[in-house]
This record gives sequence, structure tokens and C-alpha cells, in this order.
Amino acid sequence: MSLSLCFNCSSGETMAESLSRTLKAGSDDASTVYCEPCGNIPAEAFCSDCPEFLCTTCVEVHEKLRATRHHRLLRGTAMPLSHPSTATPVTVTAKFKRCPQHSDEELKFFCDTHDTACCMACTVLLHNQHNQCTVVYIPDVAKDYTTGPEYQQLTGELNKTQQLAAKHVTNIKEKMKKVDQLKNKKTTKLEKYRAEIKQFVDTRIDELTSQVNQLRDNDMDLLKKQLAKSKNIENKVATNLTKLHVCEQTPVELFTESKVTRHEVTQLQEDLADIAAKTKYQVYWVQKDDQMESVLKNKDGIATVELGKA
Repeated sequence: MSLSLCFNCSSGETMAESLSRTLKAGSDDASTVYCEPCGNIPAEAFCSDCPEFLCTTCVEVHEKLRATRHHRLLRGTAMPLSHPSTATPVTVTAKFKRCPQHSDEELKFFCDTHDTACCMACTVLLHNQHNQCTVVYIPDVAKDYTTGPEYQQLTGELNKTQQLAAKHVTNIKEKMKKVDQLKNKKTTKLEKYRAEIKQFVDTRIDELTSQVNQLRDNDMDLLKKQLAKSKNIENKVATNLTKLHVCEQTPVELFTESKVTRHEVTQLQEDLADIAAKTKYQVYWVQKDDQMESVLKNKDGIATVELGKA
């Protein structure tokens, strides 16, 4: 942006007088007709149906909307210089931002040398030292800024940036969708893997449990048989003792019964020795698989998530 209006003091003119002269020159444009919707852009047409002054952009929108596309627009010399309803020029008081360095001052000036807006205090104190800065009154240079090359370039860059941002938004949303799809695919695979591992473990544990139960049943069958034999011998011994006690009053009978019983006792003792030899059960233990133990001890066991490039 090239600005030719310098804020250099003429001979005999003070800095304050130079600023005052520039402000007065800017105020001469008070009769300019501005776009009513936008406020600070010169009007290019007047809509006699609304009625409303419009800038070029608003005219384009006005002509596209179904509700206003058939309105009568007055342009050029046909456009009134004042609002028909008030017969006064349509003007909008410029809204200036506050200076970040001087809160009671407004940013009404622009230093072309430093490419920055400034207030009157900044202009006097910083931007006109040794008459090296070119400082202008913003309303003077803002009149044609809308149609100037700098603003056109800026809006063009913004439009390009907006399109690029929209492209990124679409691209990122698509990638987010793919991220979810990838997650669902891999978690489904892991759940299937979990089911396979669980089925394998359950089947193997059931097999081992069945084997343990069979060992127990075999041992119990053997012990039950020996238990029955032992109880039978116990009953026979009790019967023999009873017979002997009955014969104690008759020595002859006691002698004979004792001899018979003696042979039976010998056999019963042999039977008990056989029972003692057979009264055994199998000792067993569960031996864990070394490979499975290694997997269980490994924090990365079963599977791992490997990273790649999208």
C-alpha cells in the first residue's frame, strides 16, 4: 500500500497544527454516502424497494436472494445522494479502535513507514521523530481501500486460505473416520483372538480336570474295595472273639474252638497284609507349561500393537 500523504511539518507550522489540518481535511468527506448494512463502505447503489444504500458486495447478494432479486436498484447518477425518507446524507461515523499504548486515544492514524496504526500520541511521540515517518489520517486513505489492490489481495488470500482450511477440515474428518474404522477392525480382531485363546484354555483345562477326576475315581474305587475287605475281617475277628468267650466255661470246647480260630486268624492276618499292600493312591500334580508361563510373565505377551505409517 503506497501512501503519498506525508505528515511532515511545513515551515513555521507546529506538529499540533499539522495534525489539526489533516483531521480537518478528513472531515470534509462527511457527505459521502455509505452502505447501510456494512456501515463503513461507500455505497454503489440504492434499492428503492427496501429503501437502502448498498455497497458492491451487498448489491451482489441483493440480486441473488429470492426475496430481493427483483428490487429496483439505482446506480451511478441515478443513485440519490441522500436518503429519500430523511433528505439527509447517509453517513456512518467511523469506529476507531483504542490504542493499546494510550487507552484514552483512538487509532486514527496510519504510519506507512512502520505499517502500523497509531493514535495521536503515538504519532507525535514515536512516528514523526526527525520527520522520517509517513503518517496519514485513516479516513482519508480508507475511502477507496475497498476497491484497492491491497484489499483485493487480502480478500483473495483469505478466500484461498478459507478454501484450504475447508479442504483440511474435509481431509481431517475423513481421516478421523478411518481412525475409527481402523480401531473397530483391530478391536474386533482382538476380541476374536480373545475368544480363540479362551476356547483353547477352557478346552485344555477341561481335559486336565477330567484327567484329575479319573485319577481320583480310580483311587477311590481301589480304596473302597480295601475298605470293604477290612470291615469284613473286622467282623470275622469280632465273631471269633465272641465264640471263644462263650467256650471259656467249657475247656474242651474252648480248646477245639481255639485251634480252629487259630487257622482263621492266620489267614485273616495274611489278608490284612495284602490289604495294606494294596491300600495306596496315586500322587500327582499339575505341571504348568513353560511356554505358557513365559507368556504370562511377559507384559507384552499374547500380542502387541505395531505402529505403521498411514
